[in-house]
Amino acid sequence: MGARWSGTTKRVVVVLFALAALYIVYRAGDIVRPFVWAGILAYVLLPVVALLERRFAMPRTIAALIVFVALLATIMGGGRVLVPLAVDQVRDLQRSLPSLVANAQNTLAETADQLGLGDLDALIVNFAGITDLSQMIARGAVPFVVGFGHFLLELLVFLIATFFLLRDAPRLFQWLRRLLPPSQRNEIIPLFAQVNTLLGRYVRGQIFLIGVMASVTLIGLSVLQVPFALLLALMTGVLEVIPIVGPITAGAIACLVALGHPAPWGLSQIWYVAIVAAMYTVLRHLEDYFVIPFVIGRIVKLHPAVVIFSLLTGGALFGLLGVLVAVPVAATLRLVLIYVGAKLRDEDPFPQLEEELEVPHPAPAHPRPVGRRAHS
Repeated sequence: MGARWSGTTKRVVVVLFALAALYIVYRAGDIVRPFVWAGILAYVLLPVVALLERRFAMPRTIAALIVFVALLATIMGGGRVLVPLAVDQVRDLQRSLPSLVANAQNTLAETADQLGLGDLDALIVNFAGITDLSQMIARGAVPFVVGFGHFLLELLVFLIATFFLLRDAPRLFQWLRRLLPPSQRNEIIPLFAQVNTLLGRYVRGQIFLIGVMASVTLIGLSVLQVPFALLLALMTGVLEVIPIVGPITAGAIACLVALGHPAPWGLSQIWYVAIVAAMYTVLRHLEDYFVIPFVIGRIVKLHPAVVIFSLLTGGALFGLLGVLVAVPVAATLRLVLIYVGAKLRDEDPFPQLEEELEVPHPAPAHPRPVGRRAHS
């Protein structure tokens, strides 16, 4: 048997491998992206696979295949219903865009004149004007075809990776568990469980919020007769996953569309836009004060400045994907820092983690040996 590695050598090797993996992920972002999306979706669907496997005593492969086929059916069924509606609205938007822009220009110019800011008229026209929409579409035709082909390839990789992750997740977890030193398993595994609780609650809450905000926004925009209500509602739901910035962006786009659309019920254009803005503001406050506390709770206890920094950092490193995962990653790092801080103080970290997650302490029948090991 060869010479044993010292503890320092093992730590250095682990750190080097971790840094190499992070560098590969950073440099190969386009290649890694479908696998990351597959991991996120598989994480959401794994409880369903486990439920089928446990409840009906079926093999893991069969349970994963049932969930995967249901996923494909949902995608195809939803696509057959929503895609034609979305395509029709995109075509309507293409036809109506010049008039929407012209109406928005006129409204802004009239408002500027009423406020004594007539010098801004030229700036408004130059900022909002579109010279030749057909030329813009023609120039984007070839990149669109190339991008669509790339999307189909990524979609295929995404679906394949999703199935294998659903089927082989227990093997992957066992492999990761075997990599941990035996002396650390009794602490690292519970830490992973706490992180899993945080991420699971966050993901489930975000999925619920997307559905709620998209549905309520669709109803509100339809009542207010804002054009392209379906597109705007879907966009609002998707942008809901980007804290702070997403809802503001969705509301601003809806207001711009309302600004270019003739106001109903004899309202002035400015009052019409103000009503749309008020609707988004009221929905956002209702979500903040009633929906989020009951759905997600205070699980992601991050200061707004930390959230904004995380979003900017994630976007700079990994684009849209980085923005979407920035907040849960930052929340996970917060749990890790709490754990590390407690270990540096020679304290049991798990009562603090359970308090952070608002998880009840385990019953006496299931004692946690971590605290005794930490001081041994």
